[in-house]
Amino acid sequence: MRTYLAAPFVIAAALGGAAVHAQQAHDPETLAKIAEGEVAELDMNSIRKFGDIQGRFDVHVKRQDGATSQDGTTPRTLRFMTNCQEGTMTVAAVGLFDQYGQVAKTLVSPPGAIDPTKPEKGTQEAKWLQRVCMF
Repeated sequence: MRTYLAAPFVIAAALGGAAVHAQQAHDPETLAKIAEGEVAELDMNSIRKFGDIQGRFDVHVKRQDGATSQDGTTPRTLRFMTNCQEGTMTVAAVGLFDQYGQVAKTLVSPPGAIDPTKPEKGTQEAKWLQRVCMF
């Protein structure tokens, strides 16, 4: 009888570990990285400035060939918050889309959860930041 009682505990523990692993693989910071074979496009209509310092913008990410990638990442929209005075940007949210283009999941990063980063000069991220801050 003990084996029957222990079996559900082992299964629950195994599933709990899988859920934690899946959650770590789909956190906003990880999903904000543009993988090889993906194309990222700044949505110029999403740019908003809040005074002279703060701003936000969206970036749409999809596979070059339009298919779902091998690791299961789907098309997504990244929302960044910026500090133009410091030249930093932070991932605020990530929207994941299914094969039909419908929102499947939205991951929001609470303020202060992710440290702002300063993109390296010449990178795609630095160009996005420059465009947002010039408005």
